[in-house]
Amino acid sequence: MRAIFLGTSGGIPTPRRSLPAVALMHEGEIMLFDCGEGAQTQFMRKGIGFGRLTKIFITHIHGDHLSGLMGLFMTLTMLEREAPLEVYGPPGLAEFFGSLERDIKLRARFPYSIHVAAPGMVVRCDGFHVEAAPVNHSVPCLAFAVQESVRPGKFDLDRARELGVPEGPLFGSLQKGETVTLPDGGTVSPSDVLGPPRKGRRVVYCTDTVYHPPIIPFCREADLLIHESMFAEDMKDEARMRKHSTAAEAAGIARAAGVRRLALTHISARYLDTSDIQEQARAVFPETTVARDLMEIEIPYID
Repeated sequence: MRAIFLGTSGGIPTPRRSLPAVALMHEGEIMLFDCGEGAQTQFMRKGIGFGRLTKIFITHIHGDHLSGLMGLFMTLTMLEREAPLEVYGPPGLAEFFGSLERDIKLRARFPYSIHVAAPGMVVRCDGFHVEAAPVNHSVPCLAFAVQESVRPGKFDLDRARELGVPEGPLFGSLQKGETVTLPDGGTVSPSDVLGPPRKGRRVVYCTDTVYHPPIIPFCREADLLIHESMFAEDMKDEARMRKHSTAAEAAGIARAAGVRRLALTHISARYLDTSDIQEQARAVFPETTVARDLMEIEIPYID
């Protein structure tokens, strides 16, 4: 699993930072979280093919988070895309697409569907699911989490050999959770050779929001928390007024949730130098990175 930061600015793009968009690559599939202006160009700069894009998740109906949808859909149409595309977001997203179709004459020539996302389960897929939780912004806004399914325990090669399992396809069957029959007619079940089940990876995307402790359980033990950090600590009052977070506040959420790594995004255009933001966050949660456009973060298994 890999997160690619296509846009990391907040509100106003800069020469270094495009508007919000994060691509999450998982088992050959790409999910896009927010689609700010220029997202499709960032796809091209990074060399990511559009063909693997299957789902888009929009956090809220603010222009900097969805202004890239029209251009992306036009490009996919011109590329003669045929595969369906699913778009998830808060109430109002269908009306937004309706206005594009009615007023700007958007004519996507590929199947797409709009789904209203609500707190709780958003969509179940093969090997993972996506869920949502409300955050506190000036309009209804959702945080999203990608949660992998529980994985089988580690395969005990020595134990399998002791039980007489011949190397080859039967090893794979056991690792998939299937009971196998040995050449002598005996059987071996997965519980005989597999350790305890292992949890899947979790990635949480949380923007835009004021400091919001109720989101902590949703972020609990995430392998990667991507959290907005619009302001440095000296602008905390401004952050509260505009319903955004400071770097230290985002780090406080990460620390309280026990996440493995924090990536700060949605950085105000006023911060050409983000060293203060990073320093303030790391003072609270050392495993913090200030994301840059086109940065990649690998999310490895922990066992």
